[in-house]
Amino acid sequence: MTGAAVQKADDKLLICDNIERYFGGLKALSNISIHVNRGEIFGLVGPNGSGKTTMVNAITGFYPPQSGKIILNGEDITGRKPHAIAKMGVARTFQNLALFKGMSVLDNILLGRHIHMKPSVFGTALYWWVARKHEVKNRKIVEEVIDFLQLQSARNEPVETIPLGLQKRVELARALVAEPSFLVLDEPMAGMNQEEKEYMARFVLDARDEMGMTIFLIEHHMDVVTGICDRMVALSYGELLAEGIPKDVIAHPRVVEAYLGGAH
Repeated sequence: MTGAAVQKADDKLLICDNIERYFGGLKALSNISIHVNRGEIFGLVGPNGSGKTTMVNAITGFYPPQSGKIILNGEDITGRKPHAIAKMGVARTFQNLALFKGMSVLDNILLGRHIHMKPSVFGTALYWWVARKHEVKNRKIVEEVIDFLQLQSARNEPVETIPLGLQKRVELARALVAEPSFLVLDEPMAGMNQEEKEYMARFVLDARDEMGMTIFLIEHHMDVVTGICDRMVALSYGELLAEGIPKDVIAHPRVVEAYLGGAH
């Protein structure tokens, strides 16, 4: 665990208290209580169908919980709309790529600044005196993120023509340009080869260390989670199996059984 995470171990940025979520008769989340400390990388793992993405959707407002509370930065956000939660400094990526085909890499990343843009008729009419300085500021932040994620060579390419690993990086860039304090990554390394995974893991670490973000990471690759996360939890069929430092969680008998089966 990094020094920053140790110093702020009692400073909880996110608290999820007894979260439950149903879809018809299916109980996707059952009394899940977790917390994420400010400045840490927190991992969430589990087999397919364990409730990982449902948990993220509850936190980010896409599927609010039917019971329980979600506290972000000391404020109850249970049931708030996604755009309201985004304005509180939350950005996310999606399990399935949500990029806009037919647009360039640069334009896809620029869309991540929409939350900070305040267009108006007055600003447009006085573009050179009012709107231009805001446009320059937004472009400067986008260019810094493009450099940070090493996307210069692909910036003008149609996003659908670049490799999957780069597309995942573009989606991360779009989240970063929103300047979040809390970044939610839903399987950012799915479908990547080992070299691409190592690049992405390094970028996630740098986002925390250089940009001061708190990161909530859902990932299937156990080597990634154990390598970069300060703490983690494991879910299975909507239930919490274990919580703690990665090496203890992956060795927990219930986690081993969920991944490998009782015979192992």
